[in-house]
Amino acid sequence: MTMAGNYSADIQAILQGSRHLADAVRHGDEMLPRFETGNAQYAGWWGEEGGDDEFANAVGEQVRREQQQVTDTVLAITSGFMALVDAVAAEADHVQRPQTQAVDDIEAQGSESENRR
Repeated sequence: MTMAGNYSADIQAILQGSRHLADAVRHGDEMLPRFETGNAQYAGWWGEEGGDDEFANAVGEQVRREQQQVTDTVLAITSGFMALVDAVAAEADHVQRPQTQAVDDIEAQGSESENRR
């Protein structure tokens, strides 16, 4: 609010914020493949599972569970950011639509006034 009863919004600032969020989503999309590549490099470091190596048998399942938790978390965060990007874009549309309609109405009224002369 700028003054009592007046509403003002900077559409470009809203859209710029959306672009920043989209960049964050892109970085999130890049994070998961890097994580998976890192996991692949260290797969099996805990030993041979399925035999008499108790450490490997105990740790292997835990490592896979934690890797899945990280993957699920990254996907949830990325999904949340995408929803936020969509919401910001919708907000910009909701703000801009009345402005555009007002300008169109003013132009229409101006055209009607010119036709009456």
